[in-house]
Formats: sequence, structure tokens, C-alpha cells
Amino acid sequence: MQINSSTAHVTDYSQTNVKRTGGSSLPQIPSTKAPNDPFSQYDLHNISPKEIDNLASKLRENGKFDVRDILMLETRGEKFQSHLSSVTGREFDASKKSDLIGSIEQNIEMSKQSNDPFDSAENLLKLLQQVEASKSIPRNGLFA
Repeated sequence: MQINSSTAHVTDYSQTNVKRTGGSSLPQIPSTKAPNDPFSQYDLHNISPKEIDNLASKLRENGKFDVRDILMLETRGEKFQSHLSSVTGREFDASKKSDLIGSIEQNIEMSKQSNDPFDSAENLLKLLQQVEASKSIPRNGLFA
């Protein structure tokens, strides 16, 4: 077909072709996540306290993020929560995953309703939104 060959010609620029059993080629789109993207493994809507600590360490190593925001993030991590658990006597499961972004958004809303300060939580939310956005930035291919 004429359309297939012109499409294949355009996409050959940044994609590799995979042979099908019928002999025709299909373009294979490369992954948009670079292997060195330190945040690609984290789902901020389904993350455990242990993973939060790991994320905080990577953010700290990166050096581009405000330490105050990282410290706020660490209060939701395993180290801080297990310490808090030992002090208060409440149970704590370091492997239990939660929606980190959703819980911070809820905290901000509750703070607004109570006329409590919410700047720190809002800054943390912005940081996490940056992390989320960085995962969707193409690292290679046509739009990199």
C-alpha cells in the first residue's frame, strides 16, 4: 500500500522496524523513559513509605530540589513513620501503598477549610507534580 510505505519512510527516522510473520514491517516506538531517569519507577498514586524514602534520597542526590520539600516528603516515609509509630504505639505497615499526591491534596483542602497554613504542603505537591511531569517528557525519539 502506498500509505504504509510513506508512513514507514517518515517513521524510520526515529523508530526501528519489527518484522511480522506476513513480511510487513511495523514501526516500534521506543520507550519515552530514559534508563537514567531516577523517578520513572515511582507511581506517586500508589507508593509505599519505603519507596517514599527511596524517592526522597534520589531527590536529595539530584540536588535540584528544595531540601525543605524533601524533608516534608520524608515525614511520609518509612523512617519517620516507624519512629512515630514506636513513640505513639500505633501500628505501622511500611509496605502499605497509598496515593501520595491524593493525600497531600486532601491535606491542603482540609487546611484551607480550617484556615490552617498549607504553604509547605502546597510546595510538596508542586515538587511531586514536577516528578510526575518529568516521567512523561520524551527522552528520545521524534519529540525529544
